[in-house]
Amino acid sequence: MDTHIKLDMKNKRILRELVNDGRAPYSKVAKKVGLSKEVVHYRVNNLIKQGLLIGVNTVFNIKKIGMQIYFVHVRLKNVDSKNEDIIINSLVNHPNIAWVVKCIGNYDLILKFFVKDNTELNSVLKNLEKKYPYFNDFITDFTVQEHPIPIPYLYTPLNAYPIKKRNNKQVKIDELDLQIMELLSMDARKQFSELSSILKIPRDTIKYRIKRLENKGVIVTYRPSAWAGTKSLGYSWYLLMLKFKQLDRKTNKILMTYLSEHINVAYIYELIGEHDLGFEIRLKTGDELNLILMRIKEILRSDFKSQELSLILKEYKYTYYTPSLKDIIQGV
Repeated sequence: MDTHIKLDMKNKRILRELVNDGRAPYSKVAKKVGLSKEVVHYRVNNLIKQGLLIGVNTVFNIKKIGMQIYFVHVRLKNVDSKNEDIIINSLVNHPNIAWVVKCIGNYDLILKFFVKDNTELNSVLKNLEKKYPYFNDFITDFTVQEHPIPIPYLYTPLNAYPIKKRNNKQVKIDELDLQIMELLSMDARKQFSELSSILKIPRDTIKYRIKRLENKGVIVTYRPSAWAGTKSLGYSWYLLMLKFKQLDRKTNKILMTYLSEHINVAYIYELIGEHDLGFEIRLKTGDELNLILMRIKEILRSDFKSQELSLILKEYKYTYYTPSLKDIIQGV
């Protein structure tokens, strides 16, 4: 990876358009940014080669299809690098795990599970404990709502991102929907013709199904994924978890507005469990982090209870599609 990546204004404008619609044709992006389609394509490919941009990801609201999201924060004990690699590889390939990161802080690993309910999560965790004695302990958080923020620190934003409550009422999907979701999770920019060729389904049917998934809220957005390459721009990646005492609606709204409008925040998580709120943020200095924490404490005042900070070292897996989603159709 190029350790001296420079993000000029043209690239920032391209990223802005891709964040607005990751499936937008390059011809449409070109018109918006005042470049040719070929130049846009070249610049996007160059960002991928440099490691800043890692494709385009499809964000699904899996609660709409009957699945739940849990964070699991893991502490390991007496584990060497070889066995750590074995554990991480197993977690990456686990059918219920959507996110695997290694970190420094209160925990060694942070995982995101897609399961039908807490009973299934407990069963999965007990099996992992039995298989790997290196699991010292872990805590869990149920994700009530997650909000992907359009990462404006990498481009020129047009408007502030409004936090909206999603309608999580379940909808019915079938095997074809899941097949489309799986392919889009690998590459959100796959064209209708490509999907048609792979699935042996008419192009118009594919187009209709995707539009229906969007309208039903199963597909939330398409956005540039991972951003692991931001480290070469000088950013460190943090996950902060907050615990409150009592929080009224007014204070909660002020806090959510502050986080959603902060240019360095990438995700916000509303939680139930050991924590009440979490957010991912990319920052260049410890001073920036300190200022943010101080501002949060000013907003919360006596409602602030505790915080936990994790510095994310490496992301091993990030997806919104796991094999466990097939259980919904199969009725497992």
